[in-house]
Amino acid sequence: MTDNAFEEFEESISDINEKNLFTKIWSEPSATLKYILNNCPEKYVTTLLILGGIVRAIDRASNKGIGDNISIVSVLGLAILSGALFGWIGYYLYAWAMSKAGEWLNGSSNPSKFRTVIAWSLIPTICSLFLLVPELIILGDDLFRSEPLNDSMFNTATWIIFGIIDLALGIWSLVILVKG
Repeated sequence: MTDNAFEEFEESISDINEKNLFTKIWSEPSATLKYILNNCPEKYVTTLLILGGIVRAIDRASNKGIGDNISIVSVLGLAILSGALFGWIGYYLYAWAMSKAGEWLNGSSNPSKFRTVIAWSLIPTICSLFLLVPELIILGDDLFRSEPLNDSMFNTATWIIFGIIDLALGIWSLVILVKG
């Protein structure tokens, strides 16, 4: 069996389609990214990059203790606006830089393909937005403070649990990016 025939066989048994991209990216990242790049390379890219920028801005606000000076509503508003406006620009620059670095290593991919891979690899990280509501309910203002006001055992355990979940999502995003 030739390599080309093997690839055709592999593609024929795959059940990836445009309706299940968001679920297949978790279990079959390489095949899903290949499908996306071949069939719908621009699908959801801008939306995913904007959401990724928002996640990044919220993480920065949390890590820098911005809630020490302004209200939690202001922190979230600024993070959402700045992430939506500037986050995707950073990912565009990142894709361009990866493309240029690839050229120096005799690669041949263009920035738009890198952008697509980066956008889709952000899905696990974007899922951390679903954790924001329980974090806000449980931790409240402490989520964006440099030093938490409530240092109870429950809050400490909550920080650890959410931290582990965020770490796992970040690692899986990195795995998808590397496979891409």
